[in-house]
Amino acid sequence: MQTLAERTATDAGPAETGSIGPADVEAALLANYPALVRLAYLILPPALGRHRRVLAAHGVVQRALPDRRKLERLLARETDAADFIRRRVVQDAVRQAHARTSLLMLPQVWGLRLFPRSGAADDLALDQVMAGCSPEARATWALVRIERLDVAETERQLRAMGFDHATGAIREAAELDENAVASARGPLDAQVFDPCAVRLAPTDLLRRRARGRAVAIIVTTILAVLILLSLLLTAGRDQPAEATSAVTQGKSQLSADAVRRTGAVAWRDTARVDFTAWPARGGRVDDRELLSKALNAWSDGTLITAVAGTSTTAPAEAPQLLYAGDVDGAAVVLFHDGRRIARYTDRDGGKLVVARTDDADVTTAAAVAISDVPRGVRFLTAPWVATVGLRDLKDPDAPTAKLPWADGITGPVKPPAGDCSSWPALQLRSSEAIAEKHSFLVTHLGGLSPVHLTYLPPPSFGAARSPREATSGAALVGWSRTVCGLRSLQDRGVKSANNWTFAEQQLPDGTYGSWVCTRSDSWAGSGWASVKLFPAGLSGGRATNTAICSRFDQNVLATTAWTSPTGTTYLLAAGSRNVDRLTIGSQSVPGAVAAVPGRIASRVSGHLSTGGTITPLMK
Repeated sequence: MQTLAERTATDAGPAETGSIGPADVEAALLANYPALVRLAYLILPPALGRHRRVLAAHGVVQRALPDRRKLERLLARETDAADFIRRRVVQDAVRQAHARTSLLMLPQVWGLRLFPRSGAADDLALDQVMAGCSPEARATWALVRIERLDVAETERQLRAMGFDHATGAIREAAELDENAVASARGPLDAQVFDPCAVRLAPTDLLRRRARGRAVAIIVTTILAVLILLSLLLTAGRDQPAEATSAVTQGKSQLSADAVRRTGAVAWRDTARVDFTAWPARGGRVDDRELLSKALNAWSDGTLITAVAGTSTTAPAEAPQLLYAGDVDGAAVVLFHDGRRIARYTDRDGGKLVVARTDDADVTTAAAVAISDVPRGVRFLTAPWVATVGLRDLKDPDAPTAKLPWADGITGPVKPPAGDCSSWPALQLRSSEAIAEKHSFLVTHLGGLSPVHLTYLPPPSFGAARSPREATSGAALVGWSRTVCGLRSLQDRGVKSANNWTFAEQQLPDGTYGSWVCTRSDSWAGSGWASVKLFPAGLSGGRATNTAICSRFDQNVLATTAWTSPTGTTYLLAAGSRNVDRLTIGSQSVPGAVAAVPGRIASRVSGHLSTGGTITPLMK
């Protein structure tokens, strides 16, 4: 599939010629109605939720035709009916995306909720990457990807619609294209992702009937007391009824009775040891009112915090219940919908935090931050966690300390010190039922799931090895040097972090240095890498949105300036195991490490034994 930047003018069909009239435009709208609704749906903000979004998309298309007199005036210079009606739809969809005016969300459907047929996971993936973009960027992406216009024609169309920042929208859409196409192919297929083929579900029937009975009793009482007062109140009752309808539309079809629950010992006999194996725990798992509040908070879309751009759209099906109980004076509910964790807390009017957890495993699904209060963060551990301890990563020689732990919930864990003189981490050990003597470290960087810490020792001959748990003495010493660098990734949705000692070098003064690449991966797939030379702690460069230092790119080269005790400054360079020759300026140095005096500004490259060259990480 071509990218946005690669698409050429050959993708666009030829324009129709000749004058057109209102009948031609109406025929074009009817002939292309599903495609136009789909286009409007993709431009409207995902935060609306699928029910309101699909209704708004139909409303946009149905309002695309103005009255006949105005339409005749607008068509004076038009030659393509389909092109004209498409521009009208895009203009109105972008305007609504900016205004988010509920009065334009027509047609209205009372008592039912509508859900477009979609690819489920692909739908959520597309929502996630599009949620942070401007409406103009979503429109640009849809025109190129869905309508198959070339970039130049798209820019012309955007300017014809009156969008002042067409170039910026195209640039933003290009970035969106790189993220969206890789993970969301279903929504690009009209047979899979069709907002005109909807599924119907009822709203909360019990609540609606209860309200209906209450209204009937009130009306009957008023009529019995005074006819005049009855007339006045009846006239004013329409507005509350409309408000009730709007609230009903905002609610989800999710029911507290339908939430899924896993058996208490299912984790002992499954090949998928992740959040799907968690049983429902807590003292209020049967509290239907609390579960309904949590589900409604997710459906309403208000007071929701998304960790690192996670989609806040309510799940199409009932989620799995992980926990419901009281923690630190507040009711807490944890849900899992297969891709995300949602934590509801009834403190301060009810708040919901949603974070990605797709592709979790025995370590990354081992704990969830269940309460975050000034005293610290409490974690709910997985059922397969057998022991819990507390470590200070800044003090690698200190033994693991005891941490209160009851019913799966830990005592409060304080955040890292402001000066990074201490950094807490949980040391967990899995039950022997799934892994014998398997201990691992996790630390909290905001969000819901703590970060799994691993370690890869210095290189040896042969193929590269896989990261191992960061519980050994060497691993703890390594993390004591690098953990403070994780502070910049707070609340960035980090899933795991690894220290890789990719090279060791004897320095000109006879001492030895270790080149360490700290690689952090997010749940969304993006990654951060930074290199330092220890024990001096000198920076060797960094990279973002990269695969460097991961199992997908194990070739790395870094440089730094180092001053010897005698005052001589050297350019130090080091590469990973596949680097067999370094080029520094015009000088060629065999091997993967080099120290050249006074060549700080020289260009450096590394030749790989497998062929090709690499350049150092940027400073």
